[in-house]
Amino acid sequence: MQAPDEFGSSFQGVLTLPNGERITIEVLSNYEDVPASDLVDSTTSHGIKRVSLARYLADKIQCVVKRVEARDLVDIMFVLHVNPSMEELAHRLLADQDTLLLVERLLAWSDADIEKDLRAYDDVSPTDAQEARDLLLEWIKTDVAEDA
Repeated sequence: MQAPDEFGSSFQGVLTLPNGERITIEVLSNYEDVPASDLVDSTTSHGIKRVSLARYLADKIQCVVKRVEARDLVDIMFVLHVNPSMEELAHRLLADQDTLLLVERLLAWSDADIEKDLRAYDDVSPTDAQEARDLLLEWIKTDVAEDA
């Protein structure tokens, strides 16, 4: 659909699965900046590498610290729902962040802000982002109480 840029890091295409289903993919990052240890083979298409779920989760938590968009909260919640065993990793990744900055970012997302931010996504429920925000804040609260 769209040819890669000069770095091969930004393009759109259609991936056709063996069952004939077509999925539009958009690549917006440069995998060359990702260590090979964070790349895994795609399970849906031979020859394509993708970041591991652990790396994806780490990147999404970093996006929350930068307060990129509420969609990142939805993505975190989705990973935890689909793969509950990732919760311990998510908790560790969260603990590695600047606590004050992270709390400031999370508290800046009111329910109304989340709803507004997610209007562009028809397939996303603001409730998932709100649940992720509240879960991350609860983890921080628990960690701070344990450290006191």
